[in-house]
Amino acid sequence: MALDPSQQQAMLDAVPHLRAFAVSLCGNVTYADDLVQGALLRGLQNLDKFQAGTCMQAWLFTILRNQFYT
Repeated sequence: MALDPSQQQAMLDAVPHLRAFAVSLCGNVTYADDLVQGALLRGLQNLDKFQAGTCMQAWLFTILRNQFYT
């Protein structure tokens, strides 16, 4: 599944929020940046599982949180 422009923009718009959330989880800016990068990569790899009409940011937050706890 290809990334359409609205999905691309939603992912880009979520980055600062994801970073703040990651910093709040781990307290380390470097590790937080790695978490964000990993969450975005997993989001792109699993884009076919994203349900259109739902919130991309919330979906990415879930990926990031699950990645942190694993």
